Amino acid sequence: MKRCLTRFALVLALVGGIVSPTQPLVAQATRAQQDPQTITVYVTRTGAKYHRDGCRYLSRSRIPMSLRDAAKRFDPCKVCKPPVTFNR
Repeated sequence: MKRCLTRFALVLALVGGIVSPTQPLVAQATRAQQDPQTITVYVTRTGAKYHRDGCRYLSRSRIPMSLRDAAKRFDPCKVCKPPVTFNR
């Protein structure tokens, strides 16, 4: 019976809109991760694509760059599939 009441209280809290005090921090961190200016991708000296960290095509050179700047001049790599922006 106690277990059932605990679950019921949890459901009421979720449905009733009670949120944890850390939710704004999580939402803020998610927005920062999605901001193209704060996401770092990598380009090579001679390539025409931008890459995620650890892509096999970054073995010789790797120049860090913001996603916003990289997306203006380069296409995303089809192997490592880095994030893309829709504001070109």
